[in-house]
Amino acid sequence: MKNYIYGGSSNIGYKRTTNEDFINAVELDNQTLFALVADGAGSKCSMTQPASIVASEMLAAIRRVFEAERELFLAHTGLFLQEAMYTANRVLGAFKLGNEELYSGFGSSVSCCICAAGGKFTVAHCGNTRLYLIRVNARDKTPSIRQLTQDHTKARKLVDEGLLTLEHYHTHPDRLVITSSLGVTTDPVIQISSGSLKINDILLMTSDGIHYAIIPEAIMQLVVGSDNCDSASAALIEAALMQKYSDNLSAMVVWNKG
Repeated sequence: MKNYIYGGSSNIGYKRTTNEDFINAVELDNQTLFALVADGAGSKCSMTQPASIVASEMLAAIRRVFEAERELFLAHTGLFLQEAMYTANRVLGAFKLGNEELYSGFGSSVSCCICAAGGKFTVAHCGNTRLYLIRVNARDKTPSIRQLTQDHTKARKLVDEGLLTLEHYHTHPDRLVITSSLGVTTDPVIQISSGSLKINDILLMTSDGIHYAIIPEAIMQLVVGSDNCDSASAALIEAALMQKYSDNLSAMVVWNKG
């Protein structure tokens, strides 16, 4: 691409029999990238995974608008990302309507972004996947990491209400209790945000198997200490496997080379 370099990895994880995660990165043109990490639930080995359904439906919805009205899409990216999520949500809901017994637990968390010309980016999020911004200070070369999404979990609600500290959040059992995700409700909570990347900024998307196993500061050091985006995502997965955290593991890294 003209502006961005990207790479990702997904792993079945420690003592898991099925990988319900899905990652994707698609160049819409030579300046515009769509990247995604989705974490599915309720699937079975013999059926299509909900996370891959979400990724496929979102990409199809985004491409339809982008190819027909590129300037309109880039002017209102957040709106179209939101609509793409609603479309994926309706598709997962249709599976449940078709066979409630078979697809009752069908759902997916998802964090994604559109990276466009000039470092402009737009984030869409629902569930307990995450998107981070990693930035290295140009003057003293010190890195920082900031979570741009908010976990839609019962434990996060306790943090917001002052009943739980962030220090104890990552070990609290309610961190796994999802309050909003695609396929679970007809009106999911969808977070939309946007901003501008500086040269050498990194956007990192992770499934909870990564960010519940590794603290943000360690995630940051693994990413900035890697040679490229693929090795960064692989390093995160290796570190999570060393922790023997029992979950699927996925990471997508996007670097703004400018």
